[in-house]
Amino acid sequence: MVFVAGTSTEVGKTWVAAELAQVLRDMECVVAACKPVQSYDPDEAGPTDAAALAAATGQHPDDVCPPEHTYPVPLAPPMAARKLGRICPTVDELAAGCRFRATVDIGLVEGVGGLYSPLASDGHNLDLIERIEPDLVIVVASAALGGIHDSMACTLPLSAYRHAVFLNRFDPRIEVHALNVQWMRDAGLAVATNLSELADIVCTALRGRPRGDA
Repeated sequence: MVFVAGTSTEVGKTWVAAELAQVLRDMECVVAACKPVQSYDPDEAGPTDAAALAAATGQHPDDVCPPEHTYPVPLAPPMAARKLGRICPTVDELAAGCRFRATVDIGLVEGVGGLYSPLASDGHNLDLIERIEPDLVIVVASAALGGIHDSMACTLPLSAYRHAVFLNRFDPRIEVHALNVQWMRDAGLAVATNLSELADIVCTALRGRPRGDA
């Protein structure tokens, strides 16, 4: 199982997870996605996160994120649920839904917002990571100025888990992007700057794991 986290909201987690799923499927892996809970702006154009992930994996959006965990309010899920007069699930309840069929080679679980953004009534993304114990945590970060701080701040709490950073929107022609990735690699972080590199990191992390423990 792979958890896709982010340094913040709008950093590109869903795009990365969906594109990664496509790359892995092109490598003949059976991939499924799970968005345990989601909130969104109903006035904003474009698919929900669950719909985007479903389009990439071939699942139905409701199988990626159940309707009862979907809140059409642009707030963190517990706040969105409260505003709608609904009950937001607990971390344990969300963890119970992060399961994949035995036929799945790689299961992708996408979090909400940044690592410490609340996603349940009693916890945040890191709490969910601790419950489901993924084989790999991908931290999606900006390649721009500030990316080193954000990446280090989010990977330090993940020391107990195998993790890697994906620098989204990386452009080798931009000096600060190139310097950032070199600095992080020199600091010992596994860093990918393109989807092919990221897919290799995922496959290496899951190599040898029995099928069905996606």
